[in-house]
Amino acid sequence: MRVRVTDHALAAIVDRIGGVPPEAGGALLGPAGTDLVTHLVPDGEAAVTSVRYRTSTRLIEEVERIQRAGAARFKGIVHSHPAELPEPSEQDHREFGRSLALNPHLGRYLAPVVTRDDGPPAAHELVSRGTRVSWFGAVGTPGGVEVLPMRPLVLPVSASLDRAGAHEVGEPEVLTMDGVPVLAVRARFEALPSVSAVLFGVDFPATPPVLVTHGSPLALSWDPAAAAADRLALAVAAARPRRRSPASAARLWAASAASARPRARRGGRRTPRLFARSAGLIAPELAGRHVVVAGAGSVGAYLAECLVRSGVGGLTLIDPERVAPENLGRSPYTVRDIGRPKVSALASRLVAVNPELSVRTLGRTVHELGARGLADELRDCDLLVAATDDSRAQRRLDHLAYWTGVPAVFPGLYRGAAGGEVIMTFPGAACWGCATAGVRELSAGTALVQPTDYGTGRLVAEPGLVVDIQHVSAAAAKIALALLHPSDGGTGQARIARFLTVARERGQSYVAFGTEPGYWLFGHVLAEAPGQHAFQSVWMTVERRPDCPVCGAEDSRTDPLAGPAQDVSPGRLRELIRTGGRS
Repeated sequence: MRVRVTDHALAAIVDRIGGVPPEAGGALLGPAGTDLVTHLVPDGEAAVTSVRYRTSTRLIEEVERIQRAGAARFKGIVHSHPAELPEPSEQDHREFGRSLALNPHLGRYLAPVVTRDDGPPAAHELVSRGTRVSWFGAVGTPGGVEVLPMRPLVLPVSASLDRAGAHEVGEPEVLTMDGVPVLAVRARFEALPSVSAVLFGVDFPATPPVLVTHGSPLALSWDPAAAAADRLALAVAAARPRRRSPASAARLWAASAASARPRARRGGRRTPRLFARSAGLIAPELAGRHVVVAGAGSVGAYLAECLVRSGVGGLTLIDPERVAPENLGRSPYTVRDIGRPKVSALASRLVAVNPELSVRTLGRTVHELGARGLADELRDCDLLVAATDDSRAQRRLDHLAYWTGVPAVFPGLYRGAAGGEVIMTFPGAACWGCATAGVRELSAGTALVQPTDYGTGRLVAEPGLVVDIQHVSAAAAKIALALLHPSDGGTGQARIARFLTVARERGQSYVAFGTEPGYWLFGHVLAEAPGQHAFQSVWMTVERRPDCPVCGAEDSRTDPLAGPAQDVSPGRLRELIRTGGRS
């Protein structure tokens, strides 16, 4: 027979039963219908001698109270013996029979014996800190009671949380979610500060737990081949927003700072110091930054080139389309690129600018990549540039970027490129959805509301001058570069690091542009301002909607990666979140 016990419960048995002279005891509890032990209730008022233990009325009352209050159920009694008696006595056998008669719902009555002994354990024993726990189970038979040794298996709940950098808050709790028993542990993760609780299934660690965050479960990538106690730590490491560490700046930056001489290349040619003239304006640490650019059209391609020419050392390019002749008038592509995938043609151009660029190409749509695939890309990046012409794709990118804590820039052009917008998001700011909803309502009936292809969410293609497109795109590029620099000025004296300081403080995350005289609100707000003509902008403050599923109150946010297999009770999850910070 097998029995499973959490390391939390085992530690309690060792400390509370094995840590005092025999005999001492307590009740074992766990989820109903399972062989899992999750809790010990010590019996502080038991009638004991050095060779006898009898449960107290107080223990029985406490077990009944716990069963009424939650989903934990009585499993049996643990008690201690002198070191030379690691097996149940005849008196124990009689007590087991009485207990089974009083608890007919128990198919098996757990009856482990605790002794002070640190010798090698047998197959039915666990030894920890000089205490031996010998596991036995009693079952009713036609002839009375049969007591059999049980092979224990320890579930590394506390060890897994500890290795994953989590701090447990309060005691674990057995819950039932949609009829399925789980062990809920309130915990705080250093790597995932939004997590408030972890739900362990009875088959952990074979299957992953659920991390409760923002009122929704967080899906985890689980490696059953890893050591049991390491699986959660590996999953948390994969789930957390990761930042590439610029342990060493790219060699081009080092060459720029160290020497005024051009660097020799193979074949005797020499490449000038690419970023020497950016010294003091942007930081050399950009060589260690990685940016995901979704959309390689006129806006995304221009932005990608600006970032590379500014020193960004890594890009991921996402776009499913091929270069067409009509793209040449507004994009950096050439005649030789016609027919090539946009991401491949753009990558070739960018590598020609900086041969040391690390670039990854994904010739697929945002929807084809899926939420999990996109999340994997975002966790390895420092910034997202969302420049697609698909509002559904922008919405998905917005949700995933905000969820993973990745700053993002959303550039867009209005009809005929007569105006445009740049929206920036970062933890604590309003999301793209909140920004666009407010402005769309404000501008209903104006040229800001672009028509879309029926049923696709993609914007109808609009004519527009390349200079107007690049005017808005250049502003987006500068905002992107500023977001790539820490707002605390940790990258030295780079001037661009201060570009967004005031805007961040005021919550001005939405910028509207006019590229024609008197466009939209500029014709009213700035009509009388001397010197105003075209190429105007206004920075606007955006408020987060409390019920927004992306950036609203924590219990209203939803997990973009959550699947139906992890659909748990929202009410109970909110309770876990609300009490997660209190013991």
